[in-house]
Amino acid sequence: MSAKSSVAKALVVVGLLWASSALASADDHRYYESHSATQDFVAGGTLHVRMSVGDLHITRSSSNQLHLSYTIKSGKESRLKECSVDFNVHGNEADLEFHSPTPSNTSFDVELEVPENTRLDVHEKVGDLTVEKIDGDKDLELSVGNIRVADDHPSYRYVSASSSIGDVSGNGYGEGKGWLGKTLKYHGEGSYELRARVSVGDVTLEGK
Repeated sequence: MSAKSSVAKALVVVGLLWASSALASADDHRYYESHSATQDFVAGGTLHVRMSVGDLHITRSSSNQLHLSYTIKSGKESRLKECSVDFNVHGNEADLEFHSPTPSNTSFDVELEVPENTRLDVHEKVGDLTVEKIDGDKDLELSVGNIRVADDHPSYRYVSASSSIGDVSGNGYGEGKGWLGKTLKYHGEGSYELRARVSVGDVTLEGK
């Protein structure tokens, strides 16, 4: 076996162990607490989201409002009260940040509806991130998990999708290229930019 192959296998093992460790604690959830909130927003605004552990699903709203529904999941009931969410809107900028005690087996399950035209800036550590039918620039970053972006009428001038350890499925945007990880680049005639990055996991682009 070549040194290159040995390094590749070692990196894959490290990545999988990291992902398994991070996600295992998320499965041991016996206590739940759900909340919801709505904020007036504007079409064409920018939404910044920060989250440590959990699943985030962003879809199109039928109005110029942000509709947030989330469930806190934990292995300890006391941890639920230690979690908090900051949800603030200032003109055409909105900030949404999820806080949980560290270390703990606590995560968030989030459903978020945004105006059809919204710029997204999302950074998450562990979990799955799904974005469906949202127009606008997207900057999506995830450490461990999967990113899925689905558009019904995509109009991108530039797409960059990458996974350090994992796969990139571009459908009409082309195929991911690389050795251990995958990278995809696309240049089109649209108005928006899409950047999606995963350290350990897959990126899937749909709808072109």
